Amino acid sequence: MTVATRLSSAVLALASLALVRGLAVSYPEVIPGPGLPSLAELGVTSAELYSMGLPPHSAATRHLAGRAPTFEPRCGPSDGAYANVNDIIACYHYLDRLGGQACGTGDNYAVVEFCRAGSGHIIGQALTSRSTSSSCSDVAIAALYTIDHCTRPDQTVAGFQAAYGNGDLVVGCTNIHW
Repeated sequence: MTVATRLSSAVLALASLALVRGLAVSYPEVIPGPGLPSLAELGVTSAELYSMGLPPHSAATRHLAGRAPTFEPRCGPSDGAYANVNDIIACYHYLDRLGGQACGTGDNYAVVEFCRAGSGHIIGQALTSRSTSSSCSDVAIAALYTIDHCTRPDQTVAGFQAAYGNGDLVVGCTNIHW
């Protein structure tokens, strides 16, 4: 009986391993905002953006330290605003790869989506009725600040911070349904 039990366990383990090998890891699609380059144009896939993981926490602190605050960063504001932090991190990596490419808002306080992935997106809004823009990498720095300071223990995040170097452009990391 002991040999049969061990043999059954071994067969089950091998079958499970074969099943796991056959499963592909699936990631949500990272969707660039209007007018921004596609992932194909950047030579990157959604899976690669998700696989990059969390950047060093000190990066956001270093970039935002010493800058005169024109917008008070905030987390939340409600439970419905929170999105999976990995979705926001994938969008962070996309925007950071764009470097000096302009990420801009429209006139009249229009909210613009810079990137969407899974349950989350990174959006921007001008604090005045005039349009404004910053480099997409500066928008990414604001998103990273929110990731670093507003992620909850359940690995969801929501918050707002001004784009690095542009206190008129508020960057939000929120749930797409909020």
